[in-house]
Amino acid sequence: MELRQLRYFVAVADSGSISAAARQLGVSQPTISERIRALEDRLNTNLFERHATGMQMTYAGHQLLGTARRIISDLEKASSFAERIARVEMGSLSIGFYTSLVCGPIREVLRAFHVEAPEVTLELHEGSPTDLLAKLRARELELILTVLEVENSDLEVQALWDEGLIAALPTHHPLANNQSLSWADLRDQPIVIRTWASGSMPYGMLAPRIAPNGYIPTREHFVSRESLLALVGIGAGITVLGASAAELSIPGVVFRPIVDENATVPVCAIWLVGNENPARGRFVSMVRDWRPQRDANAS
Repeated sequence: MELRQLRYFVAVADSGSISAAARQLGVSQPTISERIRALEDRLNTNLFERHATGMQMTYAGHQLLGTARRIISDLEKASSFAERIARVEMGSLSIGFYTSLVCGPIREVLRAFHVEAPEVTLELHEGSPTDLLAKLRARELELILTVLEVENSDLEVQALWDEGLIAALPTHHPLANNQSLSWADLRDQPIVIRTWASGSMPYGMLAPRIAPNGYIPTREHFVSRESLLALVGIGAGITVLGASAAELSIPGVVFRPIVDENATVPVCAIWLVGNENPARGRFVSMVRDWRPQRDANAS
């Protein structure tokens, strides 16, 4: 059974004749007659009684008419739904992001995406890079934005930008008087970090940058970023974060950029090979292009 056959059947039922239905649909009368006959052969019953004055539906035709209307309506709705999803006018997208990236580009892209596609539902998840990758592989997330570099045949990776690193210090700390810091400035300083599971720059990435021997004294805490910065504010130590964290306002804490070699971490978007969600593609394009647009506007 073809959708076209049902459309012709409904048109003849509504107009009462093949000639009127042909004029309404812009097709020839023989075409409609052939399709109606084919539908009757498929159903093994007559849907119309043919008279010189027109077409009159049979009992079977009356019973089919309501169902035919519903089928046509449902298919039209489904077609419109699919087209809107393809145009990113509706749909959904689950995104995971590394906690330290919540400010800056991601926030700006979320705002722009909401303006461009207000009916696309975004489901957001914060987490550590390892947790986000595990959820992506389990298909709990469709896209992650992270500082974790991976290479795997089942993953698509889009490099986005290099996130600068900053030091968070107590306002009364001697280094707070500097406009910028080097890694050597942080040597022998008490460092507080979050555990990798709670979403922090890992010791293994931080220690070699600060100390030639790869060892720095640290105290790890399984806390939120805000709680870690609160510890900095009371003088418990200093910490290193992505530059977007400088937008935060924490009592007793100042931020200073680290100007030195290896003072950035790469940020990338990762999704599973085969993910063809148009919303995912649109979001990746927007976050990929965000920084060049901002830089162009600033120049």
